[in-house]
Amino acid sequence: MATEQKRSMLVIAAGSEVADAIVNAFSGEHDLRIDTKDTTLAQMNGKAIRAMADYDVIMFQASPDDSSDIEAIQTLVSNRSNETTLVALADGDISLSKARALSNAGVDEVLPLPKGDGEIDAQMLRLSRKKAARHSGGAVHQGCLIAVAQARGGVGSTTVAVNLADQLCLGKGRFSRGTKPKVALVDLDLQFGTIGSFLDLGEQDALLQLAMDGKVPDATFLTQSMVDLPSGLSVLAAPSSFAPLDSLRSDQVAAIIDTLRESYDFVVVDMPRALVGWIEPIVQRADEMMVVTDMSVSSVRHCRRLIDFFTQDNLSLPVQVVVNHQHKPLMQTRLHREAAKVLDRKLEHWLPHDPRAACGAADRGKPLSVAAPRSPLGKAMSRLARATLSGRQLATQQAAK
Repeated sequence: MATEQKRSMLVIAAGSEVADAIVNAFSGEHDLRIDTKDTTLAQMNGKAIRAMADYDVIMFQASPDDSSDIEAIQTLVSNRSNETTLVALADGDISLSKARALSNAGVDEVLPLPKGDGEIDAQMLRLSRKKAARHSGGAVHQGCLIAVAQARGGVGSTTVAVNLADQLCLGKGRFSRGTKPKVALVDLDLQFGTIGSFLDLGEQDALLQLAMDGKVPDATFLTQSMVDLPSGLSVLAAPSSFAPLDSLRSDQVAAIIDTLRESYDFVVVDMPRALVGWIEPIVQRADEMMVVTDMSVSSVRHCRRLIDFFTQDNLSLPVQVVVNHQHKPLMQTRLHREAAKVLDRKLEHWLPHDPRAACGAADRGKPLSVAAPRSPLGKAMSRLARATLSGRQLATQQAAK
């Protein structure tokens, strides 16, 4: 009988306060060994490199403003030959640009410094358990994350997110001969999210509760918070009450995404209108980004800015442009060609201006597949979902080679 391998974590922090808080947070995890070093990553020098062979997770306090910390991280990453997860602990109010500096240096996760109440417990448990599953030969399920953003307000990104998720539930492509895929739809537009209204759901304040409590969500919280529709689609709607943009933290959003990807084949996220700091985990984890726009000059320009923002740290991130409110032209005009040149993307996905179908579906609180499946917009959404599935199939096949 195989012996279960014990998980291991190394905590590097000057002073005992941070290390003690982490040890206390995991006091009930008897299969997790935690060692601590009362020093900094930079002061460990080669000892940190050698430690990667002995630990599943290495956590260390770091500041993006300290060049010695950045250099130490880069050295550690350049010498990494196994799957050790590197986690940087930074101030909880770290800005998006500073979090990116740590990510660019090579860390896998950026989490806030613990406050002694175990708030990082759920996130770190997930990281360490993933490593244990890999080492024991177990498979770690990781669903496809599709983020949907808008070039401007009112362009229809919520319509795209809702109906894309619904169409993915229908089981086309590689799922057609087996069980239907499990799909989760998450509305992270905390202030103006309307997915709940689109699908005629009752008031949901799970995200607001999460923000107020300040806890990192786990699978139980999400299971209790999500609404399951007859189609099989699971929905986490935006709060019915107004929520400040900064009410969520990056580690909370990362936990939501990571937990859902472990249970669902596809996770579709309707992005907030503002580029707040806590969207960084979504951008880092996205398998595909869809930016919804129209052909107005201002929208195309904003779309280009969004693409640059999303890809500045990940040039290989697949970004699809979805042109809404316009039929696909038989021949692209000069305007279309110029827009494609500005966006540096082919304009392959077009959704026709079909207010009768769109408004009818919204008024009934039903997706287009139910309210108007044979409408031009309903057919176009079906084609978009099929193209998405085909793209994921191709990416999976290439990754397996």
